[in-house]
Order: sequence, then C-alpha cells, then structure tokens
Amino acid sequence: MTLHTILTPEWIHEAKLISAENPRLEGFVPSEGGEDPRILLLGEAPGDKEVKIGRPFMGPSGKELDRWLASLGLTREDIYITGVVNSRPFSIGKTGRKRDRRPNQAEVKRSAPMFDWELAHFPDVLLVPMGNASLQRLLGNHAKIGDLHGQLLEQPIQQYDQATDSFVLTKKSYRIFPLYHPSYSKRFKNMKAVVDADSQKLKELLTR
Repeated sequence: MTLHTILTPEWIHEAKLISAENPRLEGFVPSEGGEDPRILLLGEAPGDKEVKIGRPFMGPSGKELDRWLASLGLTREDIYITGVVNSRPFSIGKTGRKRDRRPNQAEVKRSAPMFDWELAHFPDVLLVPMGNASLQRLLGNHAKIGDLHGQLLEQPIQQYDQATDSFVLTKKSYRIFPLYHPSYSKRFKNMKAVVDADSQKLKELLTR
C-alpha cells in the first residue's frame, strides 16, 4: 500500500509548532492517502493511538475504517484522510489520565489555514465529513450531522480569513456527503440500519 502526505515541510513545521505551543494538545499526525483519491475523508482530530503511531485511524478505529472502506470497494489508497486538527486535543480526567476531547474554536482556527490549503489541493474531490466537528468546520455551527447525513450537498464551504479572524464562504461550490463515523453504529446499535443505508448511498454515488 503506497500512501503519502501532501503536506510540505513548511506545513509540517507549522503543525508541530501549533502542538508545542498548546499544553492541551499533543503530538502531530500528518494527513495521508493515495495520490489520486476518490474521496477526501474529514475527521475531527487524532486520538491517543494515532499520536503514538503517527498515522490517522489506527487501532480499533482503523480496523473499523478498513472494513467500512472494503464494503465500498475502496482501500486507503483510494481516499485521502485529514482532520480539523492534526494534534490530539486532551483533558485530564479525575483519575489523572488523559482523555480525548473535541477541539475548541481557538484550536480549530489555529489549524484552519493548513486545513483550507489541503482542501484546495483537491478542488474536485468529494468531501466526506464524518461527524459534527468536520461538518461544522465546512458549513458552520448550524449544520448538524443528524439532519444532513447521507445527503449529497453542493455548496460553498467555510474558509478562515486571518484578516478578520472569522470564517467566510468560498466562491466555489464543493460536493459534500456527510456521514456518521463508521464506529457510530458500534456504539449505538439502533443506528446500524441508518449508517448502512448512508454507506450504500455513497457506494452508489461513487459508481455513477
């Protein structure tokens, strides 16, 4: 399997700096995928396992992703994976151990220029945000995965404007197909039929 990252040494240096300057972030996991991906898979942020290995979707979540891709007739060479944040956001639990948490708005903005650059690198590839964090990064906080999952959208997406420290909409429209995370049906058994139906819609979309 031949996977690569499109990130330049400059972007990698910047991403490591973002992690180093924030005591509530750790590690850096570069985006990766095939050279000619059919979909751009957008996650939230890496977890403990990903940070230790240095690659996205490792451990149980990685096995679940690979099974899901196989059901679509795809491998990791057919996709490109990135996240809203490329370091692990964590909090300290009552036991003193680190726990994954959702990145806050300041962290999302800090990583936004690189995320925007990555999406611009694949202007015509189908965007597949998995869950609310990546969906809302694209469309704004009003967007909910529960409302939009399994639908093909064609619309502008948010891009970070450093001059105003805010998100603005692109002039270009992107194709977007929001999905629940593949592991969602493992945690919520009653959602399996919904998750499977959405996956079937995506498979049909990719064969058009």
